[in-house]
Formats: sequence, C-alpha cells, structure tokens
Amino acid sequence: MNNEATNNEVKIILEQKQNPVVKQDVCAAYLVEMVKRKNQDGSDDADLAKLREKKLLSIEETAELYGIGRSKLYELTNAENCSFVLWIGGHRKIKREAFEEYIMRQYSV
Repeated sequence: MNNEATNNEVKIILEQKQNPVVKQDVCAAYLVEMVKRKNQDGSDDADLAKLREKKLLSIEETAELYGIGRSKLYELTNAENCSFVLWIGGHRKIKREAFEEYIMRQYSV
C-alpha cells in the first residue's frame, strides 16, 4: 500500500465526528496494523540481504531475489544441461553464484 492511500485513509478517520481521544486511538491502531502488514509482506531489505548470503536458494527465493517469475525458473531448471540447479531428491535448489554467472552471460531469459 502506498503512502498516499494510507494518508487518505487516515484523513477519513480524522474527519469523522468522534471524540478526539477515540480518533487518536483509531488512527494509532490503523497505523500499527499497516506497519504489521508491511513487515509481513516479506519486502523487508533484511530478508533480501539474508537471501544474498545463502549458497542454495529455492525457486521462490530466487524469484524474489532476482525478480524472475517462478514459471520461467522452472522452465530454465528443467533443462538437462542446467549448470545452476542442484537436485536434492525431487527438490531443486538454485546455486546462487552459478545462477548469477548465468544471468550475467545472458541477453534475455
């Protein structure tokens, strides 16, 4: 949710005819809820920093870190000669460093 939408929603709460203390409590509760939602979105920079440190990534982690869709990653890793996939049983992991090298050599994926 962007800041403009949040500001508009707070203005609506403030414009209502209520006791000023109630308005303050409602606004505070709303803002706390927005902060919780933002933290739950997984868009926190600390999470991305942790992903950059990992040697093996899941498809979902790779998609989040590099902005490539999961379907495209499945397509790329299905190739027999894929140098950046490690199969662990039926699960595929992406070798982060090898994937970065692959991406740097590509014009498009």
